[in-house]
Amino acid sequence: MLDTNKKEAFKLAIREFHERSLPDLVERELSVPLDAEKVVTLYGPRRVGKTYYLYQLINSLIPLHGKERIIFINLEDERLLPLDVQDMRLLVEAYYELYPENREKPVYLFLDEIQVVEGWETFVRRLDESRKFRIFITGSSARLMSREIATSLRGRTLPYQLLPLSFSEFLRFKKLKYDLPLVKYSGIRFDIKKALEEYLEWGGYPEVAKADKDIKVEILKSYFEMIVFRDLVERFSIRNSRFMKFLLKYLLTNISNLFSVNRFYRSLESGLKSSRETLQDYLAHVLESEIIFLIPKFSYSLKVQEKNPKKVYCLDNGLRRTAAFLFSKDIGRLAENLVFLELLRRGYEVHYWKNKREVDFIAQKEGLTLAINICYEDAIPERETEGLKGLKDSDLKSDDLFLVTRDIDKELDNIRFVPLWLWLLSKDFF
Repeated sequence: MLDTNKKEAFKLAIREFHERSLPDLVERELSVPLDAEKVVTLYGPRRVGKTYYLYQLINSLIPLHGKERIIFINLEDERLLPLDVQDMRLLVEAYYELYPENREKPVYLFLDEIQVVEGWETFVRRLDESRKFRIFITGSSARLMSREIATSLRGRTLPYQLLPLSFSEFLRFKKLKYDLPLVKYSGIRFDIKKALEEYLEWGGYPEVAKADKDIKVEILKSYFEMIVFRDLVERFSIRNSRFMKFLLKYLLTNISNLFSVNRFYRSLESGLKSSRETLQDYLAHVLESEIIFLIPKFSYSLKVQEKNPKKVYCLDNGLRRTAAFLFSKDIGRLAENLVFLELLRRGYEVHYWKNKREVDFIAQKEGLTLAINICYEDAIPERETEGLKGLKDSDLKSDDLFLVTRDIDKELDNIRFVPLWLWLLSKDFF
């Protein structure tokens, strides 16, 4: 495409954005600065709502600066493609030709799916150095990892991860309003518990939360195939896509279980057999895409952490429901996975603890240490409380002990029993 045509395409995209209304928005809880002196980068898996979160930021800026000092460009717009870094200078020229009066004013630039542009880093660095733009960029985590961003922008960025909906965001999508201090005593708690059943099973992808039940499965299946073939096989030039798909399904099936590379490798049938090096490479790619998380055993020794099996968790319960090898709902594992994801959202470093007894999560942040067991059953086995009590005899000192339950709400022996729905909603427990 000629430069003049490309510039006209940018002008069209800019004007279209300024003339149309923003879509209806459900507020997300992630908080990012609007006037940081660094590039704000939003990364995360496909379909978690990164574009709509940019609209949320834009919506908060419009009353302060007006829409015409805001540029939003979806870099996957087919009218702009193909794009390379040399084309991006035309975006700035197109904007100033439309709005020459803004040449000396700060402009807010939102670039959605930046990874589409090869060599985008040099363009973003140049604009950032000009100090004329506040820059916000997004990229899918399988194509734009936080460490890659940090390397590419050489310390000029503030990266923020967006995950699927938290439970409180999920309730907002369902238009369920509640007063948290009074919710335990209000009839709305029954609606919240019913919503939790859906959230446990179907997860927090925004599109799935809004969809009718009969198409939720099809949406999630399409997500899984997209993850396997676009985010893994295509990105990392995977030769054995069958083995990659099996590995991902295995890990999704075994959330909350311990995983050992050596044990898994020995268990492989001959039809799936691959080299140990290939297995380790494929596992690294899965972890890099942030669909699966492996958390280590708590120890002050990194060597002990490394040699012990890791516990498996996944990005989304709904994704697990449609892709794993399942014979039952495994409701207890799903509850445990939700607790892990909430700890991740709130910035905790998470381990499991195991001695003679076990604790599901040791969560640490800013000098605070939480010990958490999850038991989503009607009766609480003694092992759940004994595991937490066993920390008293260890070298790990915990500030708070929690047992996350289905319905039990009490305090006993310095352990706070709290229902899962309340634990997910209340910031008092963090």
